Amino acid sequence: MLQKCVARQVQHSCKLRGSNSGGDSSYSLSGNLPMNMNWHSRVVVALLLLARIPTIHALSAVRVINDGIPGQNSAEIDSRTQEDLKRFKPQIVVLFVGMNDAVNDREFLSPEQTKSHVAEIARQSHAAGALVYLITVHQPDTVRLLERHELSVYQGISPAQRIDAVNRALNEVAQEDHLKIADFHRKLEKAGGANRTLSTDGVHLSAAGYALLASTVREVLPKKLRTGTILCLGDSLTYGIGVRQAGDPQEGADTYPAQLRRLLSEGIPAGADPR
Repeated sequence: MLQKCVARQVQHSCKLRGSNSGGDSSYSLSGNLPMNMNWHSRVVVALLLLARIPTIHALSAVRVINDGIPGQNSAEIDSRTQEDLKRFKPQIVVLFVGMNDAVNDREFLSPEQTKSHVAEIARQSHAAGALVYLITVHQPDTVRLLERHELSVYQGISPAQRIDAVNRALNEVAQEDHLKIADFHRKLEKAGGANRTLSTDGVHLSAAGYALLASTVREVLPKKLRTGTILCLGDSLTYGIGVRQAGDPQEGADTYPAQLRRLLSEGIPAGADPR
C-alpha cells in the first residue's frame, strides 16, 4: 500500500519522458535523479526506495535445495550428480552419503567404492564451480536396525564397523581434496546417539535429530551467506524420512535442509543454539 501511494505521488510530482531510444517511459529507480526534480519529489522517491527494501532482501535470500532420494547409495547419487548440478547451479554442495552403502544390504558398497564415488561427486561439483562440504555418517541404533535387517547379511562385519569404514573413506576424501567436513557422527554421539528422542527407527532422524544435523552443517558453512544456492545432495537422511513420508511432494519444516534454510533466513550465526 505504501509503495502504491508513493508511486502515485512520484508520477504526479515528476513529469519524466522516456529515453530517446523509445524505451519505457516509466521512472527508473536505478537511474540518477533528474536535476530539475523539486525537493518534495526527491523526498517521495526516497520513501519509495525505503518501501522497496523488504522486497530486495527477500530476493537476496540463500536458496536451500533438498535433493535427497530415499534408498540411494553413493553410486546412484554419483550417477545423477551431473544432471542435478546443471539443473540447480549451486554455489555450495553439501553431500551426505554412506548410510546405505554401509548398512542397507540391498545397497552395499565397499569403503573403497564409497570413497571413489564421493571423490567423483566432489570433482564434478568443483568443475561446476561449487564448494563441497561432506557430512560424517552417524552410528545407528543396532538393536532397532536389526529389527529390519538380518544380522547374517553383514557377513561378520558389524554395522558399527561398516559405518567406521565409511567415515574413514569420507575423511580421506576430505583430506585429499581439502574439503570441510561436518562431523555429525561425533555430534550425535555426544548428544546420546540414535536414541528414541533423536531417531525414529535407529537410522532416520526425528525433528530434533534433523535440527542437530542442520546446526552441525551450519557450523562449517561460511559465517556470512547472503545469496546463492546450497544443494543438499544425499539419500533418505537428506530427504527427511522420519519426519516426511516417501513420495510426499511437500518437504515440511523438519527435514535438515528445511531447518538449515530457517537458520540461514533468520541469520542465526554458526555455532549458535538454534532454539
